[in-house]
Amino acid sequence: MANGNKKRIRPEWRVIIDTLRITNNAQYKRVCRRLLYVLYRKGAKGAEKLIQEFNQTKVRIGFETEVGENVPLPMTKAAHLDQIRNETIGLADKYLDNAEILSLVLGWIKEDNVSFLTTTINDPTTPFNEIESTLDRYFGLPKYEQHLTHEQYKGLRVSLIQRFLSDSLDFARVACGFVTVRDFHEILSRMIGTRTGVGKTGGKGAGIFIAHRVIEKAKKTNPLLENIRVPNTWYLLSDVITDFIHYNSLEEVMNFKYKEINEIRQEFHYFEQLFKNSQFNRSIVKGLSFALKDIGNRPIIIRSSSLLEDSFEASFAGKYKSLFLANTGTVKDRLIRLTDAIAEVFASVLNPDAIEYRKERGLIYFQEEMGCLLQSVIGKKIGKYFFPAFAGVAFSNNEIRWSSRIKREDGVVRLVAGLGTRAVDRVAGDYPTLASPGQPKIRVNTIPSEIEKYSQKYIDVINIETGEFETLEIKQLLKEVGDKYPQIYNIFSSYSDGFLKQINPLTDIENEDLVVTFDGLFNNTPFLKQIKLVLDILEESLQTPVDVEFASDGTNLYILQCRPQYVKQSLGKIEIPKNIPREDIIFDAVKSISEGICNNIEYVVYIDPMDYEAIESREKMLKVGQIVSDLNSSLPENRFILMGPGRWGSRGDIKLGVSITYSGISKTAALIEIARKKQSYVPEVSFGTHFFQDLVESDISYLPLYPDDVGRVFNQDFLRNSENQLLKYVPLAKDFVDIVRVIDVKKVTGGRKMKLIMDADENYAVAFLTDDEQ
Repeated sequence: MANGNKKRIRPEWRVIIDTLRITNNAQYKRVCRRLLYVLYRKGAKGAEKLIQEFNQTKVRIGFETEVGENVPLPMTKAAHLDQIRNETIGLADKYLDNAEILSLVLGWIKEDNVSFLTTTINDPTTPFNEIESTLDRYFGLPKYEQHLTHEQYKGLRVSLIQRFLSDSLDFARVACGFVTVRDFHEILSRMIGTRTGVGKTGGKGAGIFIAHRVIEKAKKTNPLLENIRVPNTWYLLSDVITDFIHYNSLEEVMNFKYKEINEIRQEFHYFEQLFKNSQFNRSIVKGLSFALKDIGNRPIIIRSSSLLEDSFEASFAGKYKSLFLANTGTVKDRLIRLTDAIAEVFASVLNPDAIEYRKERGLIYFQEEMGCLLQSVIGKKIGKYFFPAFAGVAFSNNEIRWSSRIKREDGVVRLVAGLGTRAVDRVAGDYPTLASPGQPKIRVNTIPSEIEKYSQKYIDVINIETGEFETLEIKQLLKEVGDKYPQIYNIFSSYSDGFLKQINPLTDIENEDLVVTFDGLFNNTPFLKQIKLVLDILEESLQTPVDVEFASDGTNLYILQCRPQYVKQSLGKIEIPKNIPREDIIFDAVKSISEGICNNIEYVVYIDPMDYEAIESREKMLKVGQIVSDLNSSLPENRFILMGPGRWGSRGDIKLGVSITYSGISKTAALIEIARKKQSYVPEVSFGTHFFQDLVESDISYLPLYPDDVGRVFNQDFLRNSENQLLKYVPLAKDFVDIVRVIDVKKVTGGRKMKLIMDADENYAVAFLTDDEQ
């Protein structure tokens, strides 16, 4: 038979399309539609006409007077659509190569074959367990079948970010550049949630997840980051607390936040114990058991990770609890302690400080949910203690500079030996080490005697034998562990006869007076360069200044959490009036000055350090803090300042400062901490602590005052002898009129007001009386 009489063999792509028409008509229609647009883009003659017919645009163009923008378009008939598809196949046969069409069709079929992935994940109501199994199914496919278009892949990333990390559009925009779908597949196996729930990791969880991806990406081009790690982390999702509340019939706490702040303070600890005596459902306990098995016998820290926490809008620094567990004993014992600690962290959503913080920021109507991070504590076991070599917090921006040569963008590190709790908490009677990564040579103290005096004297550790969190004298710890202390030669210096010197392996540790200086760490290691690089990379990647917590086990440096740093808007050039009459000056200062202006101060709450130190009972000292809290609720917001001894809000000895929390000072315009040479009250620049972040975020100015320094003005007569209005605002405080003074500035000055101006550039602050309204 002649070749011309042979029947033409249909190309493979035609066989596939014809099969789809019969077996999967919906997929057949999608293939034809996409094929038509390929033909149009390649300029195939007739393709544009078919598109117009499909979309009914010819009708719109041809009959503009009859079919306007506000009238529904005519519907294309099904038979005509089928005709368009047949003509599309004919055009493809004419204008495209068979191999090209086959490649396109097979690719589209592969995309459709993984549509289950996009359908499941793009639905915001899909339960956690279905997303997990869907990703398992997708990544279980052969590599050649894991086919997603660029658009599909980007959509999946956005959906997963919004589903598990944050609804914030700003966050999603930033995170898209660093996370992959596989990242989520890996992290889902470390999430614990209600199997049919829709919880998120919370703010801390989202922060460490993104920071990890940013740093891992940067490692590829920055060898300096080689030893940067993140700890082993499990994520308890945010809807677990809702399940916990319903499971234990605790619904009455849902409206607890609407009570008056004093009532919240009174009832909080009752509900805290109620939470601790409640149970988790079986599936959550099972998930926690898996986490314990994975973490092993290392100590654990349970970090709060609420939906509002560590966001671009509010940090909630220190408002919710983070708890350490030694994680010792039988599996059952460890699980009991873990669930108890998580319940206590859950209860911290009812904390009066957290509720007051939310009220101040208009967040009280948001239904807060609390997730948790379960992290391995970084450190080493030496003898009966477990602790890191050092830990701390670092900030992109430095809001209090101890030298005019330090710029805000040089950043700051707040560093301690041992657990980082002493770095982020205000601790009475002790000092962390401050350094500027951008200006490592400029230290806060330069004279050896001052370095020794203002050095860290105590250390926080975990006692593995007792299972307790302990605070020890550093000298005591060094007697027990000696040179087994990790990086001892970089952390400690020897102090003798007014001189400091570096120690080395030949130093007789037992007979030396060792002082925490971190001189070796700063001078002989790349630590400060690493921290600066981490801050710069995270700030650039997240498009916001950041603060990070970190810890070192002596070998690797671990980033424990990362959050946006709240930065006060600059006031520009601050002008302090020239030639203020000395009799109008109430006080001035020249040490650790931040930037701020407080206008129209009408009241001064003054607690004289001598009067406070003379208080004999702890109960009465605590009562002073309560009176200040009452005044905070009674006096006009931002129209009063607080002045008193030492370190307000410190953990530890309340003799060294007024015992107070954020909710007790939230409405003041400024907090002035006074250090008299004859007393033991020494303000410690608290930049980097949760306490200081509260002040910054609430626009509360902070100023340490040293009245006895040469050349300083301190109008003690005005502060001590002005008429006391305390009983007008706290009628039951009659036993404290000689301790807490409330000065009505306008009343005692004949209508004048006080103004406080703090100029960080000039390192000078002054409070003075004025007739001006501003």
